[in-house]
Amino acid sequence: MIKKYNNLSFAVGIPGLLIQFYGTVINSPVLQLAGSAVLIVAFYFYAAAKNRHRAFCLFGLLSIIGLLVLASLKDKSGSDEVMPEKVNSKGFLIIIAILVFLVFLIPFLNSLINH
Repeated sequence: MIKKYNNLSFAVGIPGLLIQFYGTVINSPVLQLAGSAVLIVAFYFYAAAKNRHRAFCLFGLLSIIGLLVLASLKDKSGSDEVMPEKVNSKGFLIIIAILVFLVFLIPFLNSLINH
């Protein structure tokens, strides 16, 4: 994985997820879209880090689910600047993704119950 692009994806992706999460919590579609746009940029850099086609950045529209898909793709960079992930780290990423998904699901279910 190419370290420069991996670091950029991390630096841009964390704020993107936070913006998207906050937009969900306060029920603001504008913030949710802004967070998705920032995630697309972050996923562009992550696809570049794995030497994948830049169109994979569209997984940013799927939020954390898109991150799981992109993270599971094989690294084609041929670079060992960033150590390959351990098997356990993917399991940890899946657990975090499920927790984040549940956090997104709770406000949605709450709105269904209250209407």
